[in-house]
Amino acid sequence: MRVLRIQLAPRKKNQALVHLEGLEGTEDIEPLEIALDVMERSGIHVGDTVTTKDLAQLQEEDTKWRVRQAALHLLSYRPRAEQELRRRLHSKDFPHALVEGCLRLLEEQGLIDDDAFASAFVRSRIRLRPRGRFHLAQELRQKGVSAEVAEQAIDQAFDSEETSERALACAAARGWLYRQGSTLIEALADADRSDERERARRRIHAFLSRRGFGTDVIRVGMEAAETGAREAVGQENA
Repeated sequence: MRVLRIQLAPRKKNQALVHLEGLEGTEDIEPLEIALDVMERSGIHVGDTVTTKDLAQLQEEDTKWRVRQAALHLLSYRPRAEQELRRRLHSKDFPHALVEGCLRLLEEQGLIDDDAFASAFVRSRIRLRPRGRFHLAQELRQKGVSAEVAEQAIDQAFDSEETSERALACAAARGWLYRQGSTLIEALADADRSDERERARRRIHAFLSRRGFGTDVIRVGMEAAETGAREAVGQENA
């Protein structure tokens, strides 16, 4: 087959349409849509004769390009673990071998690194949205990080941030307290075991539990919330 014409695809600046010769020299074959980068690397020009094998190679290179573009598009939103990226690319029906090849290349280029991803994720949670170890590990596992990498990242982050699960529970509890209204704060500060105080305690307990903190740590967080409530009430009355 001979290449009759190569043109930009309408409304697709990075795609080219490759028109091929059909029966008796006419253009009756559906044009191939190939990435411009792939066409430039192929060295194929108008007037060249191409074989079925040439076209198969051209389409495979084009699919490789599309896999990489899809991966880079996903990574442009936020860093991702390798397994999460693998799942997303497979959901787009790309061939398994090409997905794996793309992932290996991205890993070699430092664009995917589960250790770095997990470490950055945990540090961000510690600083902005305190969580217990269980919840942190669970979130990382959901994102495709192995249990071993998750635990190591959590240990390292706790050390580097010079914090502990108890300190995070206290920070989370006080953050929760500051978002509550004066009625709840006053109830929590009340020394008497009123129904309102017990409801407030159940709410802070449920909040800390959802954040993945264990029973002993939750108790420390609740004490911090109660102390904060008494301080807030004392300042109002001063």
